Formats: sequence, structure tokens, C-alpha cells
Amino acid sequence: MANNKLREDRFMQKKTECFFAAEVVEGTESFEIYSADTDTDNLLANLPPNSIVTNAYIHVEAASDAATTAVGKLGTAAAGAQIVSSANLKSTGKQGTFAGQSLTGTGKGLYFSAVYTGAVTNVGKYIVVVEYLEYRKNNGEYTSV
Repeated sequence: MANNKLREDRFMQKKTECFFAAEVVEGTESFEIYSADTDTDNLLANLPPNSIVTNAYIHVEAASDAATTAVGKLGTAAAGAQIVSSANLKSTGKQGTFAGQSLTGTGKGLYFSAVYTGAVTNVGKYIVVVEYLEYRKNNGEYTSV
């Protein structure tokens, strides 16, 4: 006979999805990403331990005018693309390819990198969004099953 876990309270706790969002503006003091550089080591945050990254993207509010290409990535290591790759920073709107759900384990850094090819004169403005579920935390409510 199978073990009945229907009354296990910790399984029935309601979870809330969490969001990280940060505005990144090229070449400003708020968060310096110099448009002339290939910037691959920008630690934005630390993702909490025991979480599942469920979605992520880069929303381009003001596009970069790099002469050839401007590509953004989100990773768990400097210059990495473990979370989002191929975000076209030259087009407005939601950009990037989400790598798929992943566990944070004991916690991981969240790095933003941008690679520009060609001259850049216009300041780009990007909103980095990462959605995650802290599966061991709850909002205190219970679901009756």
C-alpha cells in the first residue's frame, strides 16, 4: 500500500512566485555598462538558495544603436548564458532565449553581460527580469485536499 501524504501540511502550503527586476542603463552612474566595452562581469544580484528559476528575459526599453550587434545574456557566472542567451539589445520589447528551468541549490549569482560590436552612441535602457519559486517558503496559507 502506498504511503498517504495527503495530510502532510508542508506539501499543502501555498507558494508565491518571486520576481527580480533591475533597470540597467548603459554608461550611467546608476549601473555602469559602458557602451564601448564588452562588459561580461556585472553581478546584479544573488538568487536565493532552494529556488527554481521559472522564467527570465531582458526587456529592451530603449535600444542600443551599436553599429553591428548588441547582445545581452544572463548567467550564473561571469560572461555566462545559463539563464538567458541571445537577447537582441538593438530591438525593443521582450528579448532573449530562456535556457529552461533550473535549481539554484545553495544560491547563485545573477550576472548580466552585454557584447557590442561597432561604434555605439545611443544609450540603451534594459529591464532584466527573473522569475523564481522559493519552494521551501510559503505565504502561510494551506490548501485543503
